[in-house]
Amino acid sequence: MEFQTELKKELNQTRLKISLSGLYTEDYQIRMLRENRVQGMLPISARGEGETTVYEYDITGMISLRQYYKQKKISGKEMNGYLKQIQEAVEETERFLLNPNRLLLDPDYIFCEDGICRFCYFPQGKEDIRMSFHRLMDDFVQWTDYQDISSVKTAFYLHKETMKENYSLKRLIQELEKLERDEEEKKENNENREDDAFRDERRKQRREGESGRKQLWERETFEYDSEEHDWITRQEMGSKILKETDNLWSPVKRLLHRYKRPKWGDWDGVYIDEEDF
Repeated sequence: MEFQTELKKELNQTRLKISLSGLYTEDYQIRMLRENRVQGMLPISARGEGETTVYEYDITGMISLRQYYKQKKISGKEMNGYLKQIQEAVEETERFLLNPNRLLLDPDYIFCEDGICRFCYFPQGKEDIRMSFHRLMDDFVQWTDYQDISSVKTAFYLHKETMKENYSLKRLIQELEKLERDEEEKKENNENREDDAFRDERRKQRREGESGRKQLWERETFEYDSEEHDWITRQEMGSKILKETDNLWSPVKRLLHRYKRPKWGDWDGVYIDEEDF
């Protein structure tokens, strides 16, 4: 269905205006939306302007999904979060007897604030929600962060599954939750292995450090003992040398002791036998 859109920005409010040709006729859908707070739906007002029907949605403080991902990439966790919010919106429409096929799942008409999305319920929408959801998955693929393995896996899994004829959104969410748990468990196991490897390396370093300190202590002790031993040896050698020197000079000492130097002029009677030498 062809329609025109316009943003109406005022000082305290921003509204999305959707206009299409045809006389306005109010039905139970508008009354249901007006009189009840349907979770996940943007506040809506409707009126006729001549031969034109106008729907206005309050989007104050919000940004469209397409504008949000114009400058950034989408993560696998964010995709999973959006799927859950779409599923909740579908269930909410069914709870109020509204037609889920009239949810606009085009990123231009999904508005978010702080990660919380609000959807346009378009009473005259006629497209099968399965088709619009699949096109949304095409956008997810375009916004994929190809440096993030989780983002790549999630986007292509959703795109592939939504091409099947009888896919189930609820089952897709369950499968993604299982994949997310598996990834978390794998990450946790890797972190535990890294922690174990780190602890092993620390223990190895401590052992090597203790062994090195022990070797250093033994080496220093050995060097100290060697030095002390050398000092003792030198002392013993010195004593031996002194003893041998003393033995060498003993005859001379005895000779000098026997023949003391006489007084001046007293040379008589001095006789030295050759044998004394």
